Amino acid sequence: MSNSLRETANELSSKLVAIRLILKYPSNEEKAFVLLEGETDIRLFKKLFDLNKVEVESLNGKEKVIQALQTLLGEGYSQIIAIKDADFDHLEDTQTIENLFNTDYHDIEVSMIESEALQSLIYEYAHAQSNNSGFLSNLKKDIYDSAISIGYLRWLNQKQEYNQLFFKVLDFRVFVQQSDYQLNLDKEKLYARVLDDSKKKNPTLSITSQDLDDEIVRLKTLSSDKLQICCGHDLTKLIAMVLLKTPQGDEIEKALRLVYSLEYFKQTQLYASLLAWSSASNKTLFAS
Repeated sequence: MSNSLRETANELSSKLVAIRLILKYPSNEEKAFVLLEGETDIRLFKKLFDLNKVEVESLNGKEKVIQALQTLLGEGYSQIIAIKDADFDHLEDTQTIENLFNTDYHDIEVSMIESEALQSLIYEYAHAQSNNSGFLSNLKKDIYDSAISIGYLRWLNQKQEYNQLFFKVLDFRVFVQQSDYQLNLDKEKLYARVLDDSKKKNPTLSITSQDLDDEIVRLKTLSSDKLQICCGHDLTKLIAMVLLKTPQGDEIEKALRLVYSLEYFKQTQLYASLLAWSSASNKTLFAS
């Protein structure tokens, strides 16, 4: 077993021990227990759930969330559920897993952007434009038109299954031109940057820009659904370029979490699915 796999297994094992202790605590017997992918999800969902009736815990990454969920369900803890970003699951023939709930769109950030929370950010960061009835629609068109090119690359990378492309240090300023409140993505510069970053991690990588373009043409025949293809973290970086003149999306994501309320969440299919589970399981998730 490699060191990284061993560390992952140890982290999961330690987390399971801690979760079992929480589940066995007498005051938690009637509570629902929700597993999430990371700390930012914790910050959001703690706002949405009734924490008098719900315990929330995060693990680092969806694979560990799924493993923990299936392990604990197998041990008889029926009150446990998990929520994860859908990523590309809605576009793929992905197996349904008991008590695992996906976001409506690619991730929870896309759900927040599709809610009225984004308009609140415009009031805060682009006050002069807030009375412009077309500003919101133009902003959303620009960010989705740009992010979908990156989204197709991410989808291609997942379908390859061996993750040849590397996105973690992707500098949007290299391939996105920002002028006033408009964005323009240069696809060739995007491909070149992704390949350059990827070859630094894997010098034997032989994929070319033309290969990427050919594969994306094929993916476009499968789907053009921007809400499933675009990654929310890419979208928030693009929003930051427009509203903050910087591609650092962390502040935008934080602001979205702050203004995203249970009333917005109630408009999602994820909320409806969670409500159905809570009713069937006689567990309370949300404050009445």
